[in-house]
Amino acid sequence: MGSYGAAKAAVRAALEAGWTTTRIAYQNEVPDDPWPPKEVVPGSSFPAFQPWVYLEMATMPGQTIRGVGVPGDHLSQTNGMIYVHVFVEDGTGEDLATQYAETIGELFRSKKLYEADGCYLRTWVPRVDEGGDAAAQSEIAGVNAGNWFRVTMSVPFQYFHQG
Repeated sequence: MGSYGAAKAAVRAALEAGWTTTRIAYQNEVPDDPWPPKEVVPGSSFPAFQPWVYLEMATMPGQTIRGVGVPGDHLSQTNGMIYVHVFVEDGTGEDLATQYAETIGELFRSKKLYEADGCYLRTWVPRVDEGGDAAAQSEIAGVNAGNWFRVTMSVPFQYFHQG
């Protein structure tokens, strides 16, 4: 039987398959070291921070039932958002973060990312925000939020479950 958990796993797999440019961090998971991502700079005693992205999904309150008929033929619908936050070192401008967010958005544009046993998840049109201070992301393990600038790609999704 299909499930929302399997649909979430399919979203993660789609990002991992389509995005290899930077490291990806996930909700409630401690990223592998070195964290945050850094690169040794020849001749400097300080490493340079490397861009990275953070995936999260959120459902919206309420669920609807579409269709009529006997139990087992109802189609429940859950609406939500996929967010991929792109982080670049503070002070390096927003162009790279915006470019990355737009590229990631195309991975999710109008796709059916999951389908199994009467369940499926489809996405709509991605949006890239104007970016801003990453202080709101301070709950991400091991991140000094003051060092980062964030641009977020968001795309609405619908998850359908027949049953």
